[in-house]
Amino acid sequence: MSMVRATRSGSASAPVTQAGSNPTGSELGAAIRSSYQGRFTQAELAARLGVAQNTISRWSTGAVEPSLDDIARIEDLCEVPRGSVLRSAGYVIDLRTVEEMIDADDNLTAEQRALLVTAYRTFQQIDH
Repeated sequence: MSMVRATRSGSASAPVTQAGSNPTGSELGAAIRSSYQGRFTQAELAARLGVAQNTISRWSTGAVEPSLDDIARIEDLCEVPRGSVLRSAGYVIDLRTVEEMIDADDNLTAEQRALLVTAYRTFQQIDH
């Protein structure tokens, strides 16, 4: 998985890779395993995600890399913070929330920042 910058629709954070970083599939597999172990068996996680158990097994060993959407679904089901799997695997060095990104945008006035943060928070409450 060679990402320069990746985002997920509806995501509250955007993963950014470390320059020169090249994590292995087994590191991603270990991060995936640690997110579900103690919460679900591979069969239970597979059933909840609507995939075959061997898919979970292949993700967990690093034989196959899941999509970013699948990683987000695993994180949601396992109730771990968004981006934690990629961070644990070494893909991510910086995760910023939407609010932090809005606050850091020099092209916005203070009033625009406040409006965007309010709109974002309102959307998050409606979405959940």
